[in-house]
Amino acid sequence: MLRDVLKEAGEKVFLLGNEAIARGALEAGIDVYAAYPGTPSSEIGVTLQQACDYLKDRMEYYMEWSVNEKVAFEVAVGASLAGKRGMCGMKHVGVNVAADALFSFSYVGARGGFVCVTADDPFMHSSQNEQDNRWYGKAAKVPVIEPSTVQEAKDYVKLAFEVSEKFNAPVLFRTVTRLNHGSGVVELGEIPEKKLEKVDWEKHPETDVVVPAVARKLKPKVIERLRKLEEYFSKAKEFNWVEGGDGKAGVIASGLSYVYAKEAIKRLGKDIPLLKLSTTHPLPAKLIEDFVSNLDKVAVVEELDPFVELHVKAIAKDYGVEVYGKENGYFPMNYEYSVGVVEEGIAKMLGISPTVNVQEKMEVLQKTMSLAPPRPPVLCPGCPHAATFYAIKKVAGNECLPSDIGCYTLGVNKPFQTVDITICMGASVGVPNGLYRVINNKIVVTAGDSTFFHATIPALANAVYNGAKFVYVVLDNLTTAMTGHQPHPGVSERICGVEKKRILIEDVAKGVGVEFVEVVNPMNLKKMQETLRRALEHDGVAVIVARQPCAILWTRERKRKGVKIRPFEVTEACTLCLRCVSDFTCPAIIYDGEKVWIDEALCAGCGFCVQVCPEKAIKVKKT
Repeated sequence: MLRDVLKEAGEKVFLLGNEAIARGALEAGIDVYAAYPGTPSSEIGVTLQQACDYLKDRMEYYMEWSVNEKVAFEVAVGASLAGKRGMCGMKHVGVNVAADALFSFSYVGARGGFVCVTADDPFMHSSQNEQDNRWYGKAAKVPVIEPSTVQEAKDYVKLAFEVSEKFNAPVLFRTVTRLNHGSGVVELGEIPEKKLEKVDWEKHPETDVVVPAVARKLKPKVIERLRKLEEYFSKAKEFNWVEGGDGKAGVIASGLSYVYAKEAIKRLGKDIPLLKLSTTHPLPAKLIEDFVSNLDKVAVVEELDPFVELHVKAIAKDYGVEVYGKENGYFPMNYEYSVGVVEEGIAKMLGISPTVNVQEKMEVLQKTMSLAPPRPPVLCPGCPHAATFYAIKKVAGNECLPSDIGCYTLGVNKPFQTVDITICMGASVGVPNGLYRVINNKIVVTAGDSTFFHATIPALANAVYNGAKFVYVVLDNLTTAMTGHQPHPGVSERICGVEKKRILIEDVAKGVGVEFVEVVNPMNLKKMQETLRRALEHDGVAVIVARQPCAILWTRERKRKGVKIRPFEVTEACTLCLRCVSDFTCPAIIYDGEKVWIDEALCAGCGFCVQVCPEKAIKVKKT
């Protein structure tokens, strides 16, 4: 909670990992923070947005929700180049969007401290892939710092800024879902008192304008910077250290896996040396060499790719040390780790039995889970996307239906089945530029309002310019719903005391040359279907803005205004045609095997089901 995040130095509070990162940013005296919301990183920005108003008379900084991750990265770059501390946050796939700026900024180098949070998502809890962003650090030649605990999540932010300024390097601050969304006790440090004062711009074209001639001069400096960082990290005991006893078998663990490894060793009752790594690029080669040179074998514990393992193998071969990791099957290549999984791998290396049989536990868990009734993810009661998908299914269910990343991706499920393709943010509109050239079917695209601004506008302009033909339905629920209702350019909201200007989606669509642009309330089924039919006949790109507030926000607003939410009920006129559950779906509508009824505690009072029922058997409940 914000009141805990803002407590005084020296106090110990229970914080979410993302809240701890936000507190660390405050203690580091950030000047600018920019982000695009993406789970598991979103709460960092939410916390800093809330704290901005509370701290404005004590510590000033600028915070924004940017239109996408590339822009967020560049906003922070602007702060750094002016000598201020800039920070940005995003989930792991967001770095893909920001990568163009990352690789070039690595050459330019930071002036004021620059930290980019990359929140990786092992097990893909809310993501389309399981990429390991430590490779970005290696490829872009920038340092990567990984905290292991919630306390370190706070403390290492400030250290990351110090590393950035010491070596003029942008820093990737890598976390994982279990750390972002885990909680722990954190001892707070001091939040500095400061104003956000503007400075005079200093020109540095010899480094800041990366034309080829400049870039060629900068590349050797980047390599030398890595060498110095490696030396520094080998001696930086605040990041990397050895603990435990003696022996010829040891463990190297990085990030959150260090916590698992430490507990696993304790369970096994062994006192073996453990090397904790928090700087995974450049790896502290001298420290690793000193560690493995005294061993016969070493286990490398890390989530996702064998990133550290490959580097350790290169060092260990000179000492004849056997490395046990992912590549030889001692630890899983996929998904999240746990203490049990790590214990099993270490025990196997040591030639002993683990205290717990993980496979047996998993089998018991699977059997237990199978007893529970299935609970597929569904759209909320009153969700306008459900209404839109129902209309699309009725009008164009057999056509090609690309979609995008958001809660509306649930349209892939029964009974709607109105999502055929989901690749990445913006591909909903980019892919149809190619599909139109090679398939006979008509194409109906769906993407959310935040996604519209994030990544679809260039593809939309491309479609207009190159004469593609498809229907683009913008699912405009006036918020970034999936990640916690953050604002985007299509809504006005006060952030840090400033009212943000609203940009209308329909105006942008017209601005890039779309001739068929209409705004429809998707809760009006007849109107929505009629508009879809006309759009499908349009010779070119057609944009329909399906605008109705997110059901959660709509309900909150009605309650705030004192408007009574009137639930609906199924009357005796019901013939059990089951259209309301087989063609449409709403969590409030329940078929129990004998009758259909509406749970009034869940009903949002939207009344869309009235339009679905062919018997007109659904009415407002009488009070």
